[in-house]
Amino acid sequence: MLLPMLNTKGDFCLLDAQNIVYLQTNGAGELAIYSYDEKYRVLSKVKDWTLLLQDAGFIRIDRGTVVNTRSIEAFDADLNVIKLRTSNGGLWVPVSRKMNQEVANHFPQK
Repeated sequence: MLLPMLNTKGDFCLLDAQNIVYLQTNGAGELAIYSYDEKYRVLSKVKDWTLLLQDAGFIRIDRGTVVNTRSIEAFDADLNVIKLRTSNGGLWVPVSRKMNQEVANHFPQK
């Protein structure tokens, strides 16, 4: 699935949903999409993206964050955090207590 976005340079591009690591809002409600090594800006709401990407292996882990389950490297249910694979080695992201079991259900067993 190709999705239209703006990259950090302001250029229009199409991003393959499989290349998305996670989506997150900032304090002002603006949504950003992060791939392995790039950040993209979109004008839609988190709820819209959650519905659009749910069949592509994405789950919402809190009010403002949606993650690609294939990008999860580690999950600590006690600390309510996941580690996402990124170009700088990884990013630890908090998971809401409400979504802890949902993440556990999607976490790849190793």
